[in-house]
Amino acid sequence: MNLLLVADIGGTNARFGLVEFDPAQLKAGGKINYTAQRQITLKCANYSDMATMIKACCAELGIAIPAHGCLAIAGPIENGQASMTNLNWKFSINSLRDTLGMETLHVINDFASLAYAVPFLQDAELITLYAAKSNPDAPIVVMGPGTGFGMAGLIPSGDNWRIVPTEGGHASFAPTNSKEMRIKSYLLKEQNHVSIENILSGGGLVNLYRALAYNAGIEAETYTPADVSTKGLNNEDPLCREAVCTFCDVLGEVAGDKALSWGAKGGVVIGGGITPKLASILHDTHFFERYKNKGPMATYVSDISIRLIVNDKAALVGSAAWLIHNTPALKN
Repeated sequence: MNLLLVADIGGTNARFGLVEFDPAQLKAGGKINYTAQRQITLKCANYSDMATMIKACCAELGIAIPAHGCLAIAGPIENGQASMTNLNWKFSINSLRDTLGMETLHVINDFASLAYAVPFLQDAELITLYAAKSNPDAPIVVMGPGTGFGMAGLIPSGDNWRIVPTEGGHASFAPTNSKEMRIKSYLLKEQNHVSIENILSGGGLVNLYRALAYNAGIEAETYTPADVSTKGLNNEDPLCREAVCTFCDVLGEVAGDKALSWGAKGGVVIGGGITPKLASILHDTHFFERYKNKGPMATYVSDISIRLIVNDKAALVGSAAWLIHNTPALKN
């Protein structure tokens, strides 16, 4: 039995977990439990670097540092070098592995980890928003609004999956009606490029509220994303409600666009921290109408399902699955 260290590390919090893995199960084709049975959360600001935090994590769990681990981080990884954007931490993956005395250390992008989790999540960890056909041999597109807007593709590759990370959230926002054109026009007074992420994110909710207030001739309040979301869901503020509904409309539009762009006959999966909170009102918005509003390709996209990740620790599942299926030493 191997004890695996997995993590989902953002700019503020680091979630760590331990997964018990028996290679014999993989060889026998048995069902593998990718869920970390022991989990703790540490504040990144309390540590000077990644190695110090991992050592503190293992000390708190009362274990020696495991031989194998996978870290999902909020930041870019290139040529074996990882950067934590909001922490100003930079490290060599091989150097960190050697410092910790580990045999294997994978470091992947946090959204790539979320995407990789999708084929390994339990039924209760996903809910179907829109039921349609699914082709197991076709790509899946995974996207999600949170602090930013992440997007990745999952491509079947034999008995495994290949992740295609993207910067799709920085593609241009394409308004499809006069209200959205006025929103984009307002934002263009402040910046020279309006991206999907400028609309579909926590900050995007605030942008929508401010733009709607301006276009209505109303002075905007200094609301946070949580304020706009809560007041909109509870119908406490008409402009917040309109901002939340517009957010859902645009999300449906973008989901349909990305399904077409990827040929995602395997399905669309939405994650991130915002959509689960808004799921209760999707049927009160134009989300589904906008998803399928693709002219001559309406039938094509109508045959592609949409599922929503409701496990807020899915990135830990993705880290565990990535480690198990991409580490030769764990397959022998």
